[in-house]
Amino acid sequence: MSQPLSLSVIVPVRDAGSTLREVLAAIRTSELPRASYEIIVVDDASTDSSVGIAARYADTVVKLSGRASGPAYARNRGVELARGEVIAFVDGDVVVRPDTLPRMLAKLAERPDLHAVSALHDELPAASNFISQYWNLLLRYGEQRHSGRCAQFAPGCGAVRRGAFLSAGMYDEWRFMTACLESVELGERLLAAGNGVLLSSELKVTHLKQWSLPAVCREVWRRSRLLARSLGYVRMRRAAPSEVVFTLSRMLTPAIAVLGTLMLAAAFVPPSHTIKGVVVLMVLLLTNLPLHRFYARARGFGFAILSAPLHICVQIVSGVALCTGWILRDVLGDVSPDATTQAYSEVGLEIWPPVPRRL
Repeated sequence: MSQPLSLSVIVPVRDAGSTLREVLAAIRTSELPRASYEIIVVDDASTDSSVGIAARYADTVVKLSGRASGPAYARNRGVELARGEVIAFVDGDVVVRPDTLPRMLAKLAERPDLHAVSALHDELPAASNFISQYWNLLLRYGEQRHSGRCAQFAPGCGAVRRGAFLSAGMYDEWRFMTACLESVELGERLLAAGNGVLLSSELKVTHLKQWSLPAVCREVWRRSRLLARSLGYVRMRRAAPSEVVFTLSRMLTPAIAVLGTLMLAAAFVPPSHTIKGVVVLMVLLLTNLPLHRFYARARGFGFAILSAPLHICVQIVSGVALCTGWILRDVLGDVSPDATTQAYSEVGLEIWPPVPRRL
């Protein structure tokens, strides 16, 4: 019988051939003794060279066939094979530093009340294009302001005690078929069960993914709609205030209120279109001032100015998605699991969600 290890590192991948080699090489150069951890790569029906790359670095490679099932499903399958007392999840486009994993284990060892710890975004993402820089800093801004004890279990790199993970019900596989808020939702369940969850400001990892404007808008749309329809906006904001949707909507609400007041006043004292435009722009800039100051400190005044119209666009997407999610919740209710999952839930299993295994 194989001996238990102190750590199992699970890397879920889906067509990550362009980044996986760097990700796994960084894990292998960790300051941990090599015999103290294992690397498990779970390939979610990739169509590129991910499996071949993983075979050169990982101790175990799991190949899921058929359609992609999402990172939540892939991570759970990795945990089923893991031997570690602590499970670390590292995404296929995230590079850890040599001391990241050892420091996570040290924090868990030092604090018995702590059950999960995760790392923040680094100040500099690997992708140099403007959209990637903007998105990385937006995530970093929320994490930096609300790091500490919260339900934010970052999907990029996080470690959790195996017992706490299993008792919380593992990742929700049926609701999160694509990468979205599955780790935040898991963190909320961990916190609700009395487990300590820490978003550590001392731990940072580098994200390799290159973002485009459509990709950012799709991500914001998915997160915002899911929060409003399924997870509960108010409950999740209280549990995980660092989530990027709350960073966007927190500043959008006062801006709408002030703009509404200005529009009402303009009906009685109509200024010129130029003045209207200047006033609207100033209101939006002022309501987002803390974020733009953060951008200016991190990348300079020019970057902050260029990011202003982009940020307004993303805020609008978030606001529309939130409204859509609330309407769907009131009209259709939450998304229901499939009939098999519902049938399993009636049995009263201890671990939830009871997603059927592939044959």
